[in-house]
Amino acid sequence: MNEDGKRLEQNGSAPGAKEKWTLKRFWKEWREVIIILAVVFVVFKFILQIAWVPSGSMETTLPTKSVLLGWHLPYLVSDPVPQRGEIVTFWNDELNTVLVKRVVGLPGDEISFSGGFVYINGEKQAEEYLPAQGITDCDSTFQVPEGCFFAMGDNRTGSYDSREWDNPYVPIKNIQAHPFVVASIGSGHSWQGVRLIRQGGDS
Repeated sequence: MNEDGKRLEQNGSAPGAKEKWTLKRFWKEWREVIIILAVVFVVFKFILQIAWVPSGSMETTLPTKSVLLGWHLPYLVSDPVPQRGEIVTFWNDELNTVLVKRVVGLPGDEISFSGGFVYINGEKQAEEYLPAQGITDCDSTFQVPEGCFFAMGDNRTGSYDSREWDNPYVPIKNIQAHPFVVASIGSGHSWQGVRLIRQGGDS
């Protein structure tokens, strides 16, 4: 038997066996962590979205500095037309960031304003979800094109939205998620609680 053969016989393994054994042990010891991380990645990449509310544009429905959890999957696989009154997160091309607003106008709608109220196709909107009535000011009239929606914040006196953007119409394909849970953080980063978001009406 040559010298290499003697070494293999003495060591009881081939030169690469130690490396394979090390990888096998690594998988055995860390597989639970790896699986959990993989599941978390898939969930928050394809199913759910976490979004931050940095301003008071959706007060009092969504408090400033609150965290949202939303369904992301429906908007990943298709571009469903949102419901009027629905709260959505979407990519805003003008501001180059993700925003959260309420869907007010749908494709084909004419949006106008009078006496602090919103009119859609000539009909006055109740908008019971607003913190106060008769506070929506705007001098323009908008005709929502196909494939787009018109968005406004619930805090109508403190929201920068479709009424003022250079392009007031948001492509439906830009919608990222449908928030369903809000976690509120108070002053001093104190925890205020978690609640469900009631879409399309009172929240």
